[in-house]
Amino acid sequence: MKKILVVLIILVGLGIGFVYNFYNDSLTPVDNGTTKIITIEQGASSDEIGTILLENNLIKNLTVYKLYLRQSNLGSQLKAGDFEISDSLSLPEIVDLLIQGENVVKTMNFTVPEGLNLKEIGKILSEKFDFTQEEFLKLTQTVGIYRENYEFLQDDEIKTLEGFLYPNTYNVYIDSTADDIIITMLNGFEEIYEEHIKGNTGDRTVYEIVNMASVVEGEAQVDEERPVIAGVFYNRLEMGMMLQSCATVQYALGEKKERLLNEDLKVESLYNTYLHTGLPVAPINSPGLTSIKAALNPEETDYIYFLAKGDGSHYFTDDYDDFLDAKAKYIN
Repeated sequence: MKKILVVLIILVGLGIGFVYNFYNDSLTPVDNGTTKIITIEQGASSDEIGTILLENNLIKNLTVYKLYLRQSNLGSQLKAGDFEISDSLSLPEIVDLLIQGENVVKTMNFTVPEGLNLKEIGKILSEKFDFTQEEFLKLTQTVGIYRENYEFLQDDEIKTLEGFLYPNTYNVYIDSTADDIIITMLNGFEEIYEEHIKGNTGDRTVYEIVNMASVVEGEAQVDEERPVIAGVFYNRLEMGMMLQSCATVQYALGEKKERLLNEDLKVESLYNTYLHTGLPVAPINSPGLTSIKAALNPEETDYIYFLAKGDGSHYFTDDYDDFLDAKAKYIN
């Protein structure tokens, strides 16, 4: 009987030792040399937080995590937010980080309005983030580093990212690099491409659609007129006429003048559609969805002339004499 008791005592001792060692080992770092960014939603329970940590391989054992919180009475003190956590931290260190709110990844919103070109976008971003306009522009000229990741960039004619950084409001990490921002905006365009453009370009290429959309964006102020303006430009192209878009001249000049002079229309540039037939050599801005839809589905009319009326809207006609009369009325 004594022998049995001794054996039981030994087994219990071994069991306690095993549990003790297992518990302590589970408190040590996973230590695979990685860092994860996790999001803890407001109102998440300590058990839910533990599951997130385990799924991201930041802790070794969920049960030990729960026991540690119960023993230390810290479960109710864990904070919500975005955290950057290294797996070199022990479980107690991770819990302390979540309690202190340290290493919270700060984010910020930035907005790129429709119709801005790369230089204008770069200026906005350089004022918000820790990179220069020049650094941003340099990356936008190297399409090759992004091409393989995006189906819409496969056309070899695409030499810059002009037209493909989708205008929108984005939420990003405050320490985002120029590359991070470009990828974010390309991802924004990819959503538009997948939902609206892919398979809907007819006999036109994606690049031609984006190019036309950028011209429409540069010309239109009233959304309802965008399909009409797109239709006018397509009519001109089909008739072999010059596109004669003032927006392309402004891009060639490098500035947006309120009113162009005759000498401005003569500036030598492949973007100047008063001198060169067809679409400009490349897009002239980042068009919004309304302009993209207009380029995809232009309104069918006989119009080949239009001019600004001074209130944001335009006068459209298919008759040149009528156009001259309207020009005398609204401009001269």
